[in-house]
Amino acid sequence: MAAENGKSIRMKRMFDETGTCLIFAGCHHMTSKTIYAGQRDVCRVVKDVIKGGATCINIGKGFVRKCMAAIQGHVAVLNYVPVYPAFSRVNPYKMVVTTTVEEALINGADGIVLPVDFYSEDAAEAMSQVAEFVRECDHYGMVFVVEAEFPSFYDKNENNIAKYGAEYLKFAGRVCSEVGVDVISTNYTGDPESFSDLVDFVKIPVLINGGTVVPQREFLKMVEIVRQAGARGCLIGRNISETDSPERTMRAIGDIFRKKISAEQAFSSLAEKGRA
Repeated sequence: MAAENGKSIRMKRMFDETGTCLIFAGCHHMTSKTIYAGQRDVCRVVKDVIKGGATCINIGKGFVRKCMAAIQGHVAVLNYVPVYPAFSRVNPYKMVVTTTVEEALINGADGIVLPVDFYSEDAAEAMSQVAEFVRECDHYGMVFVVEAEFPSFYDKNENNIAKYGAEYLKFAGRVCSEVGVDVISTNYTGDPESFSDLVDFVKIPVLINGGTVVPQREFLKMVEIVRQAGARGCLIGRNISETDSPERTMRAIGDIFRKKISAEQAFSSLAEKGRA
């Protein structure tokens, strides 16, 4: 019962009174050899997105400690579990697990985030790993968020849709739901109808991933579409951190979800505040 209460309390820290969960992912340097200027100083961006209305921060365990002055208990914290050997000539997407659920709890995190690949030859192993993390998170009352996204997560979304199809995202999300994951984030399927069907099929809260960096107007339009299709929020990194103002961008995303304004209204507000 205590663990169940703990998970409920942590979920309420992640999802605000409107039922919205806005997660900033400041962990891209754990998985990519590309240096993203906006995430060079993760703690500064964390401070900015909290001002902009983020409900949760997803970062590596080392930066949880470094960013505590910015976090100050204002938002939920998730530990990003893996690193990838990005310069490997054999398999740059080979996941290396860096923490345990117990360690994340000790570090003050509310839960963990794990990306999954249910497409490769290691798919069965990945499913076993998800099931084990579900057991641990349930035991400790921690939230388990899975990025049930396209395996080639640094490729353009349209390329991934053409290669894997929306059916892969539906399968990955449903498997996570079936084994007991609390929340998934996923990619846009390419059209509102199939994304709405994914949300209905998965049966647990669905967040939208940011994917590759795209122009802000295009990005905000996608946010509006998935909100209308049933997404409960977002798990976004570079489409926030690589903008002129992560604070204003996070606020614009939040206004689309919380106030249900249009992407055009959010974009116009961004432009006006940028000129102020």
